[in-house]
Amino acid sequence: MNPKSILNVAALATALVLQTGSAASAATSVELLSCQKVFESQVRSFTNVIYLRLYGCAQKVVECKLAQEIDAVDPTACLARAATLCGATPVKVSDAETTKSDKVVQRCGLVPLAELEQYVEGLGFFNVAASCSAASVSQLVDCVFADARCSTERQLQIIDPRAQDSLTTAGVAASFPCVAP
Repeated sequence: MNPKSILNVAALATALVLQTGSAASAATSVELLSCQKVFESQVRSFTNVIYLRLYGCAQKVVECKLAQEIDAVDPTACLARAATLCGATPVKVSDAETTKSDKVVQRCGLVPLAELEQYVEGLGFFNVAASCSAASVSQLVDCVFADARCSTERQLQIIDPRAQDSLTTAGVAASFPCVAP
């Protein structure tokens, strides 16, 4: 290739980079906002599933135990019904996490991780990504969902101090380690 052709190729490459904003094609504000909206809505929906499933389970068990403690009612049948209700909770929560995190990855997966991390011209997930050593968008999403899950479990323990005992009685406490005093 002669020097003039090399300059033409270089000029064309420079023009393409300037036209797209970068060689890696940065995300637009619409794409980033779309990612943020789906992130927020799916995490919120997931935490609602956790809360409702765990609260429902804990509430059923505590009803049985209080009836025994206060009214001397045999809790055997009641606890068996509660354990049946609670038994599906770990799978339901896990399935919800998979479904909802997959939706976030679908929407945000094409946005470079660096743009999700940066505060200016990004979504500001730098601290989250650093705290869990996320090296990809998928890992960042997993980290956010895990943090949201644990936070929701801790909130249950705050409003229902008997929650850990109830989940233990129902045989599902090991699936929810953040429900703890």
